[in-house]
Amino acid sequence: MKLISRYKKIYLKSIVLGVGLLVTNVLCAQNDTEVYSEKVIVTSSYQPELQVHEKINTSPVITDTTKIKTNFKYSIYPNRIYSLFKPEVIKAARLVGEPTTKLYGSYFRLGMGTYMSPLADVYINSKRSETLNYTARVYHNSSWWSLEDYGDNHFSNTTVDLFGKRMWKDKVLSANLFYHNNYHLYYGFTDSTWSRVYPETERTDLKNSDYSQVYNYFGANVDFRKTTLTDKLYYYAAMDFTNLSDHYGSNELYFGAIGDIRYGFTLFGNDREHLGLKLSFDIYGNDKDTLYPYSFVGLADDSLLSFRTNILKVNPYIMFKMYGFDVNFGVNVVSSSDAEVLFFPRILLSQNFFDGLLCLKAGVFGDVYRNTWQSLRTENPYIAPGVDIENMVYSKFYLNADLSVANNLDIGLGLTYQTMENAPLFMIDTMYRLHNVYKPIYEDYSVFQIGANASYKFNEKFEFGFSANYYDYKLDTDAEIEKILYKPNYDLNIHTSYWYNDKIKVALNAVILGKMQGLNIDENGALAYEEMDMRYGIDLKAEYRHTNALSFFAMFDNVAFQRYFYWTNYPSQKFRFMVGLTYTLPTL
Repeated sequence: MKLISRYKKIYLKSIVLGVGLLVTNVLCAQNDTEVYSEKVIVTSSYQPELQVHEKINTSPVITDTTKIKTNFKYSIYPNRIYSLFKPEVIKAARLVGEPTTKLYGSYFRLGMGTYMSPLADVYINSKRSETLNYTARVYHNSSWWSLEDYGDNHFSNTTVDLFGKRMWKDKVLSANLFYHNNYHLYYGFTDSTWSRVYPETERTDLKNSDYSQVYNYFGANVDFRKTTLTDKLYYYAAMDFTNLSDHYGSNELYFGAIGDIRYGFTLFGNDREHLGLKLSFDIYGNDKDTLYPYSFVGLADDSLLSFRTNILKVNPYIMFKMYGFDVNFGVNVVSSSDAEVLFFPRILLSQNFFDGLLCLKAGVFGDVYRNTWQSLRTENPYIAPGVDIENMVYSKFYLNADLSVANNLDIGLGLTYQTMENAPLFMIDTMYRLHNVYKPIYEDYSVFQIGANASYKFNEKFEFGFSANYYDYKLDTDAEIEKILYKPNYDLNIHTSYWYNDKIKVALNAVILGKMQGLNIDENGALAYEEMDMRYGIDLKAEYRHTNALSFFAMFDNVAFQRYFYWTNYPSQKFRFMVGLTYTLPTL
């Protein structure tokens, strides 16, 4: 029944649709009832033409009037998401000594090397304190071997130093007491020289005490100063006392006092100016006997010779800023019992650029320096006892530049020009038949110096540095010698160190000295210049730290096995090897 009803509905709909179409045609025919009879005659040629019409660029839009409401429900389920990328773990920084459970400030070191060279070093430091610090050190190094075909070259150096410091908020009081003992021999002669000079005797008959030298040098100094340099009032005062005696009865006594005081005020701008005065007074007393090393053939005076020298220096100055430069301007007035009063300008300039990356310093000053027996024997240990002494007058001009690149590279450049009067040079003393003793000669000369240095620290384990200098000497036209003596025309120093795993430290130091002129005496007793070749020395040190307290070390000196000469007729020892240990004591 349902299927019949469905067919009926379709039949009825078809009838209705057909009737509708018929009615529509009838209505259209009734509207167009007129008959058109006009004629159209075209007189021109036929010209077909396409008309251009604008297109409607509009997309059809269908508006949906039906609105559907969606009933959307959701729930939150927390879940951890894992990433495939894992960042590296950063190790926490560790400061050495933090927390400060122990501070290793005292130690003793023992060693033994070739040429029968013992080493002993004991250092004691006080406990940690904000007000008091004191140290004590005893050091000994010696050699008891001999070089082939030369006299015995034994030497011994012993030092005892005591130091103390008392600190306040803005003041410091320091004191030092020391004793140095230095022993060596005038070994600068060969067996052939001995046979030529003393053909009737054997060198073995010569006692070491006949050509040895022993220096005893002791002294004390104390100084009191204010630590804050920028305060309105600054002061500094110090006193020194030393005494030098040798194996042949020479004695040198020195006493010196120095004081510096300055007062700050504001006169121009916001920067403080400082007006100061520096005073120093030195007293030298020298006594010498008629004792001399073996082979002396000169004339000895039976009387004891003594002489005294006093030097007073007065240096008024003013410190201020000008165009960004720190200026120290003053005059140095020197009065000596051996010479007339001398005046020297003193101008020092310095300024930092680029936030401290570059520092420039320039200056000119002059002074009088006392050539003492202590300073002469420090430069040349083989000088004769009781030599003549003169004051040296010098003037110096310099220009320095210090450059800091990043935090681990420092570079320095410098130019210096000095003129010197009565400057000491050394030559063999002809009063000694073995030609093994030197004497100072005082000459006037100038020197121009170009220097450079750099230090680079790769990290906490590896660092490198070097320094180099070139010297150009000019003797005065009235000089008694033709060439500058025992002064190299250049020097180079290279040093580096490396820590491996905080256990092993290796350090390398290389020194190169350029050519220089020496002065020897030939068989006929005439002076003869000789050119001394370039010298280089390479030293290697290694240390193994077994614990924080115990370490072992090895030192290799003169690895290149060079037999070089610092002074004519005085060869150096060749390769030297030393091993030892260091035990460090904890200080809380």
